[in-house]
Amino acid sequence: MAKLPLHQGSYDARSPIASAQVAINIYPEPNPPDAPFPVTHYPGPGLKLWGDLSGASPGATGGVRGLYVTSSNAVVAVIGVAVYTLTVAQPGQAVFVGNIGGPSSQPVVSMCDNGTTLVIVDGSPNGWMVPLGALLTPNSLVQINDAAFYGANRVDFIDTFLVFNQPGTGNFYTTTSNVVTPFDPTYFAAKEGWNDRLVCCACLHDNIWLLGNQTVEIWFNAGGATFPFARMPNSILQQGCAAVCSPVVADNALYWLSQDRWGHSMIMRGEGYAARRISNFAVENEWNQYPYVTDCVGMSYQIAGHEICAWYFPAGGAWWAYDASTQMWHKRTYAGTTQPWLPLTSAFFGTVVGETPFTPVVLAGDRSSGRIYEIDRSTYTDNGTAITRQRSWTHLQQDGQRIAYQRFALSMAGNQLSPDTLALDWSDDAGLSYGSPVNQTINNQSNGQYLWRRLGYGRDRVYRATWSGAGEFALNGAYSDGTPEGT
Repeated sequence: MAKLPLHQGSYDARSPIASAQVAINIYPEPNPPDAPFPVTHYPGPGLKLWGDLSGASPGATGGVRGLYVTSSNAVVAVIGVAVYTLTVAQPGQAVFVGNIGGPSSQPVVSMCDNGTTLVIVDGSPNGWMVPLGALLTPNSLVQINDAAFYGANRVDFIDTFLVFNQPGTGNFYTTTSNVVTPFDPTYFAAKEGWNDRLVCCACLHDNIWLLGNQTVEIWFNAGGATFPFARMPNSILQQGCAAVCSPVVADNALYWLSQDRWGHSMIMRGEGYAARRISNFAVENEWNQYPYVTDCVGMSYQIAGHEICAWYFPAGGAWWAYDASTQMWHKRTYAGTTQPWLPLTSAFFGTVVGETPFTPVVLAGDRSSGRIYEIDRSTYTDNGTAITRQRSWTHLQQDGQRIAYQRFALSMAGNQLSPDTLALDWSDDAGLSYGSPVNQTINNQSNGQYLWRRLGYGRDRVYRATWSGAGEFALNGAYSDGTPEGT
């Protein structure tokens, strides 16, 4: 039988006759040169409940809008308008720190600290702060009341300064060194390289990236007497930011959903003082069909060497993941193949020097409830809900001839799945439509393969496998046995 390897992640092109490959809730990992197949697909991690504040009092209504691990290694969660510090010994227990006021139009909040004080902003003119030493003290959160504080969409940290954008303007400002309040009204500047509006600020390495709605420019700490920062010469990038919540700092780079003076919806990776496109035509085609993308929310997590940068599109009902380690895309869904995955925000929580060691966790906040999950590759459900996984193959053609397909077999280790049933369906119109699925199990085959026989005829066939069993698996690819009929 002919070997059918899988060389990449998801690539469902604008027209399926070009490529109809989907990768849902599985991620590809390249193999060494002497492996039988170039790429193996593994299960995307599941969600294990870490803490549930859905019924916490007071104020924990709505989804988790922010997760942050402070420099003092405390976990802070914003659920609706309520701010909690989660305890290590009992993750479900939490200390109510305070409320951040009415919900803003921004789906997530931004949090950062300067080593002594945590600051929270939500895109409104307001902001809140709490000393790190008071995070276990109830009602210790206070609103920032300073004439030189203007609110922000995002707060970040560089060289002892907290950095903010002024919403709706081209301006940004900072705290003074190691101090939050009072603000110095002279620590203030404007994005000056182009006349667009400043969307948000992000700090990477020793620079501040000012993401406008059409361009990006980079500033650095010049040590100025009246304002420490100055624009880096020749650092204007012709790719702005389409969604204020999309920027993600991960893998020593800055990622964001871009737009410029001519269009929108590419994911850019900022490296050094330049940016390069990492999205492909297939994912960009889907994004451009969403009603809008300005509500896109970015997040990141790293498991087993895979640095995942992800973007949730509420209006589009989709959750896309980019593996920076392999430069391949896959989609995450919940309770089937159409609903987007649950996480809205993420954070890593692990032991620091001087603490009693504990098992580190990658945390994720539920967008629709006060549940906080652990993203765990040894968990094969989403908090008990089965994960549906799907993978399709390349087009099978032979110079336009009709092909008689005798057998199709998966190269897949599925003996740990429960149930171990897979459904195979296929398209004979180049991926435009699929027939009725045919189920198969691994245990009724003496050779341990998922094997289908007598599969009919086709000139341009695309196979697709779907399964929901819990347990470990590894999908290499498939084998196909087909005979051209010469007609």
